[in-house]
Amino acid sequence: MDPNKVTIKFVEEFRELFNESWRNIVFYGGRGSGKSQHVALALILRGRQKQLRILCTRELQNTIADSVHKLLSDIINKYGFTDYEITEKAIRNTLTGTEFFFKGLRHNSTEIKSTEGIDIAWVEEAQSISESSLKLLVPTVRKPGSQLIYTFNRMNELDPVYVRYCKTERARTYVRKVNYDVLDRAGLFPVELREEMEADKAASLDLYAHVWLGEPVAQGDNSIISRGAILASMERTVDDEGALEVGVDVARMGGDRTVFKKRKGLRDLATMTYTKLRTTEVCDKLELFLDYDKSVLIKVDDTGVGGGVTDEMIARGYRVMAINFGAKASDPDKYPNLISEAWFYLASIIDTIHIELDDDLLMELSSRQWKMDSKGRRAVESKDDYKKRGFRSPDKADALIMCFYNNAIGPFESSPDTKSNAFGGGITSGLLNTRF
Repeated sequence: MDPNKVTIKFVEEFRELFNESWRNIVFYGGRGSGKSQHVALALILRGRQKQLRILCTRELQNTIADSVHKLLSDIINKYGFTDYEITEKAIRNTLTGTEFFFKGLRHNSTEIKSTEGIDIAWVEEAQSISESSLKLLVPTVRKPGSQLIYTFNRMNELDPVYVRYCKTERARTYVRKVNYDVLDRAGLFPVELREEMEADKAASLDLYAHVWLGEPVAQGDNSIISRGAILASMERTVDDEGALEVGVDVARMGGDRTVFKKRKGLRDLATMTYTKLRTTEVCDKLELFLDYDKSVLIKVDDTGVGGGVTDEMIARGYRVMAINFGAKASDPDKYPNLISEAWFYLASIIDTIHIELDDDLLMELSSRQWKMDSKGRRAVESKDDYKKRGFRSPDKADALIMCFYNNAIGPFESSPDTKSNAFGGGITSGLLNTRF
């Protein structure tokens, strides 16, 4: 095989592996997504272009068999790259001088700390890397223009590598979640893996979510909605009969997102997400999302900056229901506030509705927790407490909850002629423009 004429299939989702401007490149997700294969291939190709010193590492590596040495070797042999020399413990390009070397982090900390001139460090199985190992590795890879590449399937809700790179914005960092559908769309998902995936899915939706969708292995016992129920909702087919309604969660600070959610009857139809928009810009985008249909009921989180969106949309002639999640619940004997009632209302209808398949939404809905308050009522943890556990603001979940929650006026329809509703206030006929 002529290595200069070989045809290589490289999936578009992994193209940033060739972008040298990133300091950190993170690919995470489920089995069968091609993460490791694409990183290995990209590094082999880059190593043919110029001299690179590439550390291939993981938390534990007792022998070379625990490393990606075999994966790299198999790819080199597959494409006939005869310019690479493969030895028992290293791989070297005889033309450019590129070298791959392999070390575990936990048992080689002193040696790695003293290693100089690393161009690229690839951390495979990065969900297992400890916080102390991250603190050791990152400053070690300090050569100008050097990169760190992480590939992993999540294990726990707060794996250190996930918290460090995926839950907060970090300069010069590229993060992408990839699952088996990436290879499926490219016609590269093997039939053998498809059979395994379908078997896991039939056996347990939680198992399927962890292995194939890259979700953490387990929820807390006090999660409000089970991951299995959410996944079932995302795969359910329902009729889109009923009124159109839109939920709007408005960003309050830099990292938060403004999210629009639209449903028709029991079916979640569409989502739009924005950051760093002024109030008038939010309203302009919302009008486009509504296709300028002023008959649609819009439910806005009216606390904080959301109040400006409420006022502006009313001024533009739209039907607006302003919601304060901190307000009194319609059933104060069961819930201390509206946000708690709204979350448990969604839990009560989750087995009847359809939700768009969305990894962020799955995480937000499955990770919010509750506890019993001093009066024996079910109270959803505050957003501040949720963030302290390491999660970003659950903006998509909040928009979805507003989109579906209409408890007292009927779960799936709203009318401007209704005299009272679940939000504790009256509604007069005509345009729905009252705050609750």
